[in-house]
Amino acid sequence: MDTSMESRNHWSAAWRDLDNLSVREGILYIEGVSTLDLAEEFGTPLFVFSEAQLRENLRRFREAFRSGWNGPVDVLPAMKANTLLATRQLLSNEGAGADIYSPEELTGVLKTGVDPALVSVNGGGKSKEHLRTCVEAGVRITVEDVHEIDWIQEVASELGMVARIRFRVKPALPNLWRRTDFSQMTVPIDLGIQVYKSGIPPEYLVEMGRRAFEMKNVELVGLHFHAGRHHPSLWYWEGMMVRFAKLAGELSAAWGGWQPSEIDIGGGFASPRDPHNKELPRSEFLLTALGYPFLVGLRALGEKLYHKLLAVILAALLSHKDPKAPPTIEEYGRTVTSVLRRELTANGVATDDVRLQVEPGRAMYGDTGIHLSRVKTVKRQTSPIPYTWILTDTTYFFLAGGVFEHNRHPYVFASQPDAPATQVADIVGHSCYADQIVLGAEVPDVEAGEIVALLEAGAYQESSASNFNSLPRPASVLVSGETAELVKRAENVGDVYGRDVIPDRLLAGSKNTHDH
Repeated sequence: MDTSMESRNHWSAAWRDLDNLSVREGILYIEGVSTLDLAEEFGTPLFVFSEAQLRENLRRFREAFRSGWNGPVDVLPAMKANTLLATRQLLSNEGAGADIYSPEELTGVLKTGVDPALVSVNGGGKSKEHLRTCVEAGVRITVEDVHEIDWIQEVASELGMVARIRFRVKPALPNLWRRTDFSQMTVPIDLGIQVYKSGIPPEYLVEMGRRAFEMKNVELVGLHFHAGRHHPSLWYWEGMMVRFAKLAGELSAAWGGWQPSEIDIGGGFASPRDPHNKELPRSEFLLTALGYPFLVGLRALGEKLYHKLLAVILAALLSHKDPKAPPTIEEYGRTVTSVLRRELTANGVATDDVRLQVEPGRAMYGDTGIHLSRVKTVKRQTSPIPYTWILTDTTYFFLAGGVFEHNRHPYVFASQPDAPATQVADIVGHSCYADQIVLGAEVPDVEAGEIVALLEAGAYQESSASNFNSLPRPASVLVSGETAELVKRAENVGDVYGRDVIPDRLLAGSKNTHDH
């Protein structure tokens, strides 16, 4: 046993008391339900969501932004982060709006009775058919493409309606010079935002606005800006709001003093345990690119010493510092509203009675969900490099959003949440890929059959799950107090192959082969 880990337990040290997870008689609970009971009743792998946590997160966002703003505030949770209709229905019942991207997401949110005026339809490349649906439904259309306003005018005119639109702007952000968390390479946030496809480049905005003002069936009601979760800090939000307000002021002046009635700042707030881009050290790129000749050169020391040194280097690469807590929802709210009010006023844009909208995704859903998986086996080797794998019945293809973002999910073993770490092991999935879910996890003694809970799994994970290796996607359960309800059934093999069509000629060929 590594004695340096005897007192280490990330769950008890840093992550307890953050949400509706608790430990009762040595077992992990979500709200009033044992995670062991959930795994037994619904099977594993399994997504589990806390209704109380989702309601609490919505309440906190509303209060945090309303307390610092001098007009109405709407919270529009991002549908892409969690596409379950049950959670969406809950939010609609609470009066929340919705940030949607695809026509299919729009169909989903409208099924739940959401107020159409509080639906922000984002995304580039919208078809005329999609725009027609948007105008008919009365949602807010966030314009991304230069030609889009012409199509909207055409569709709205045919329908005899007025379409209310916002421009999604893309200001220059040279003040955001720190490294973006959307890349493993060391590049500044400004570059990360500039290469991202979304947003109308500033060079087109003035003329687009002038054209929109001349259209009889289009009303430009505001501006929209979403950059995403490039950095968890308040510094990042201060810098974004400064440049957003500057661009808003320039457009207001160019448009003869036009004043927005709505301002949408998008999302990108960190979730409470912030697993984003934490799976490997930031130095990973340099270590692999520049360190490769050094690693190869170690072979000259002989095979035994070579592997011994590789084991030491590998341990250093996989080590992780204790997590640093990101700002709270309340801190985000105070920072955004104070900076935005100050900077808009300084740039000639009034804020009194202007509607402020926010579109949280990971910060709204992240800590509402956990992913339960059962340990299938523990595999060890002692040479040439000592290593241990904890093989589970899930896969990172069920957590694909986290894989794309290099997430390092917090984890806890449900039947021994307070046990100190005694070993380092990779928590891996059972697909034929490397399927590394948590690298270098510090874990207690673990046996086959135990349940591991991956935390911060409520955003982007269930909605991004895929069927690699023909694996059926897991069920989802919503917990409310001591009640657990199935809100999406698990797939079966029939679902996996249900869309496949084998042409008759191939089936006939198979029959002919068998006949011979």
